[in-house]
Amino acid sequence: MAAPRIALSLAAAACAALAAAPAAHAETTPALDRELARTGAGGTVAVIAVLESQVDPSAHPDAEALLRALRREAARTQPAVARAADVSGTRRFWLVNAMALRATPAQARELASTPGVERVELDRPVRIAGGGVRASSFPAAGGAWGLAAVGAPALWARAGVNGAGIRIGSIDTGVDASHPALAGRVAAWRDFVAGRPQPYDDNGHGTHTIGTMVGGSVGMAPGASVVVARAMGADGLASGSTLLAAAQWMTDPDGNPATADQPQVVNNSWGTQVRSDGWFRPMVRQWLALGIVPVFAAGNTGPGPSTIGSPADYPESLAVGSIGAGGSVSQFSARGPVVWTDPDGTGPAAGTLLAKPDLVAPGEGIVSTVPGGGYAAYSGTSMAAPHAAGAVALLRQAAPSAAPAAVMEALRAGAADRGPAGPDPDYGRGLLDLPAAFTVLTGGPVPAAAAPPATTPAPQRRAARRVGRRAPVRMTAAQMRTSRRIARVAARRVMALERRLAGRAAPWPLLRSRARVTLRRSEMLTTRRIARGAIRRAARLETRLLGGPRSAVARLPRAPKRLSPAQLRLTDRMARAALRRVRALERLAAQR
Repeated sequence: MAAPRIALSLAAAACAALAAAPAAHAETTPALDRELARTGAGGTVAVIAVLESQVDPSAHPDAEALLRALRREAARTQPAVARAADVSGTRRFWLVNAMALRATPAQARELASTPGVERVELDRPVRIAGGGVRASSFPAAGGAWGLAAVGAPALWARAGVNGAGIRIGSIDTGVDASHPALAGRVAAWRDFVAGRPQPYDDNGHGTHTIGTMVGGSVGMAPGASVVVARAMGADGLASGSTLLAAAQWMTDPDGNPATADQPQVVNNSWGTQVRSDGWFRPMVRQWLALGIVPVFAAGNTGPGPSTIGSPADYPESLAVGSIGAGGSVSQFSARGPVVWTDPDGTGPAAGTLLAKPDLVAPGEGIVSTVPGGGYAAYSGTSMAAPHAAGAVALLRQAAPSAAPAAVMEALRAGAADRGPAGPDPDYGRGLLDLPAAFTVLTGGPVPAAAAPPATTPAPQRRAARRVGRRAPVRMTAAQMRTSRRIARVAARRVMALERRLAGRAAPWPLLRSRARVTLRRSEMLTTRRIARGAIRRAARLETRLLGGPRSAVARLPRAPKRLSPAQLRLTDRMARAALRRVRALERLAAQR
């Protein structure tokens, strides 16, 4: 089975910026003009007409209000445009105010000149190309190395999260819901290709990606459920308007805005080879406004530079590249940087270099579910992206009130650096690291694993404890001073950011102390309080920048009765987590 690379060329303005000012006149795009010139007077062409009037999501306080406003605006404006252009048989959208239809050349040009229409774009077919590797099928699961590589089992066991209560969206080729590893996992289904009422997958790609997200022993979040949109058929073909319809359905699967049944994250293991193509960007922005994290495969067009296409190259998307079991970036994984051209005029400025991919995840020889009840190993960034989508599910279970942007930044900030120091065009921020992302997002370390019950007789247990006390302890004042310096840097930087954003910052006496840091329990607790204070301040500022409820901050662990190597290591992790959180906040503030 090949991991898809989709040859897609819907142009940037097919879905205009959400709050764009009305255009002076509508236009047809060059791609559509070429198609119209090749089409006879009696022939028809698939087009998408984007209307001038679009809903600004920031003007609505919650998801229900936004969903209702989107529907109202489409219902208010689309009938008049259809009547004026004298077109029928339209496929109407409200997530972005647009209509898809087949039109003769004369109708397409008439539609472009109709008041209220911003642009008319060619609705090109989406085709899955080659790429990736498929190994032999297996009768049973095994070899899911990617889960351990990103720390999923550790988070399951120590934080008690498995995705329960979280929905993950999948826009793909469908799902074999009868697979034993996926039984009971499908929460909602819609077939945008053939309209069949029951889940199925006559390609296999969708079932494999969903298995990596929720599939029993091979899934990142085995307690989560999936919302499945079949937008691609057995032949690997789809239209751009079909993908728009699937994206829209994801925001309100049951059609009732009052019920919050949308997924918290959508996995998109497809992409294009066209760069800075904004056709899908309004969808991604509306997803974020509705609380949905957009995860995209970076693509299989590597190893050349700047080979990541849209929608993975959008500033708002979480683009995921691939690594192999040896830790090296996959040869096929598309590379950054992205040279953004600002196609819709909403920023960033043309010429801006975007650090993509955002991160990498396991994507070679990934064993997951396939139709018919078996398992197979596939390779591709299509296999890497579901690891990130499953990670989002676990983090959103751990921090339900965290905003999508905060979850995405926690994944970036917590990634384990690979390749050259810092973000790079091969690995992005580094390898997905779930425990570190958990720490960044919640402000506290992953809980320590419970010790297994002792089975030896009491005298032997006492002897074991005596041996433990006599064992060498690697604990130094220098380490304590290092942890304190890291915590102080985090505190100073968050206070400096407060001053920049608000003009002042409250004094913090702990920062003014110049006493020598020694190896004492009281010094360790002071370091923890400084780190905790920095994380709390960062959470407050994050709420101001992102809006919505404040991100969850874990409670401080109970103060230990004595200093120990384990407690010193925990303190150091807290200090470093504080600094990562503040760095992520600084990057977020710089984008505002």
